[in-house]
Amino acid sequence: MTPYHLYNPFHYLKVRHLLLRGLLISLGLGFALGFIQGSIRVQLDGQLLMLLLYILIFGLLSAWELVDFNRLGIKLKHVVGNVPNNHKWLPTAGLVILMLLFSLSAYLVSFYLLSLAAPSFIEELMRQVAADASPRTSAPLLYNLLVAIVYVVVAPIAEEFLFRGIILQRWATKWGIRTALLASSLMFGIGHANVVGLSLFGVIMGVLYIKTRTLIVPIACHALNNLLAVALGFLSDGSNATASTNVLEELRSGWRVGILLMLVSLPLLVRFLYQNWPRKNAVVPYFLNIDQEVGEE
Repeated sequence: MTPYHLYNPFHYLKVRHLLLRGLLISLGLGFALGFIQGSIRVQLDGQLLMLLLYILIFGLLSAWELVDFNRLGIKLKHVVGNVPNNHKWLPTAGLVILMLLFSLSAYLVSFYLLSLAAPSFIEELMRQVAADASPRTSAPLLYNLLVAIVYVVVAPIAEEFLFRGIILQRWATKWGIRTALLASSLMFGIGHANVVGLSLFGVIMGVLYIKTRTLIVPIACHALNNLLAVALGFLSDGSNATASTNVLEELRSGWRVGILLMLVSLPLLVRFLYQNWPRKNAVVPYFLNIDQEVGEE
């Protein structure tokens, strides 16, 4: 009899508790930041501060979840899994490029459609995005270093640990693995501006986790995706977009490119999902890793 027939700790891990903790940490850091700025009467650099807050929030939230792991007897190594032997990294890198193309296409098409319904709102939003893409900070070297740390190290590790390592497996216990895969991916997408693109990204990361039984593969894919996105951001000239007299026209002129990128990337991504979609009764990676360890002893 396998261990999850006897004791399933994911029955006792609640996603609502994770969300509440994230809210409490965010509010606590916000109050602490306001107190510090009021005490020393110094306005901290806004862009640097946002990056530091991201590191602190997700770092503290992950640490809090690890406390629960210890309380419930969950071994982190069974959640993370082992480095896969003979994994086909080159096709996986190609999959990441396809996901990046689809995310870009989903962004262009969805914002184009939204601009037809609410042009003023989308125009202002696009101007803000373009302005934020160009760092206005007194410490550009520190800012670029923190961008690299957040997007390529902290975000892939923390987000894959929380969304795939915890939320996916918790909801799989509650609703079954297929529903959990879709629900956790939608939640992941809602947490980002590009809901459609990042929801599909979350689905593929979840499938990779289920297929390989290790978080190392989705973490590596997430890091590569973010690295490529950051590189594209640095190459693009955000100042031109900010200075543009008609941001809306530029957005609307790009929808055809979005459709083309979607036609190239989406069929291949759907094919990957069709070939690797988990069985209805598939077991989550945590218990498969336990079974593997028991079998090797």
